[in-house]
Amino acid sequence: MDLQLRSISKHFGGIRALNRVSLQISGSQLVGLIGPNGSGKTTLVNTISGIYKPDDGNIVLNGQEIGRLKANEVARRGIGRTFQVTRAFRRMTVMENMLVPAMAIPSGKGHRETHERARQILNFLTIDHLRNDYARSLSGGQQKLLELGQLLMADPELLLLDEPFAGVHPKLMETIFEYITTVHAQGKSFIIISHDMASIFTLSQRLVVLHYGDIIADGPPDVVKEDPAVIEAYLGEDEDD
Repeated sequence: MDLQLRSISKHFGGIRALNRVSLQISGSQLVGLIGPNGSGKTTLVNTISGIYKPDDGNIVLNGQEIGRLKANEVARRGIGRTFQVTRAFRRMTVMENMLVPAMAIPSGKGHRETHERARQILNFLTIDHLRNDYARSLSGGQQKLLELGQLLMADPELLLLDEPFAGVHPKLMETIFEYITTVHAQGKSFIIISHDMASIFTLSQRLVVLHYGDIIADGPPDVVKEDPAVIEAYLGEDEDD
């Protein structure tokens, strides 16, 4: 997998959300995306996934331009994403929700095999016992697990996770953490937006920091967290200084 963002810009009226952002993710990487509120993190993920179209610049996936494709076409090319506020089909059961990606992105597998894969994923995510429950009856954390399960059913190369740990019970957070590390070990790449600093610094191999639409740091977590620009912009300086 090779994703290249080449001088991506995005504006909303007079607001500059992204300012000529350039970024490359090759192979299997686990990238944390952090920054203050309003720094452009979700806008960047929305632009990569086709929800927004860049005003300038190019998005190239595996040698092909995808910046002008619709979101469903981007998904078919191998990019999947979750949302900060989950978007499960609330009037459908958990199992029915799991089968939607299989219908949208056909894998060539039969009905029995698709159901078995869904059961395996739900079991891995510890919510197989809820497979016949309606999605609206799930807790917020369980709905996040369901959304992750739907991603696995779609089998993307690159997974974009928007605040996967927000508002989640610590036990379910452990499950999400295990999900990410296990799927990454299978060769998948991640871009993860998170304000949970303990998790994102532990989980990420690489941290990208946005501030007012600009990348101000990009590198190993231990290096990034000591960067003066990051400390000033996001992590905060020591009050005694």
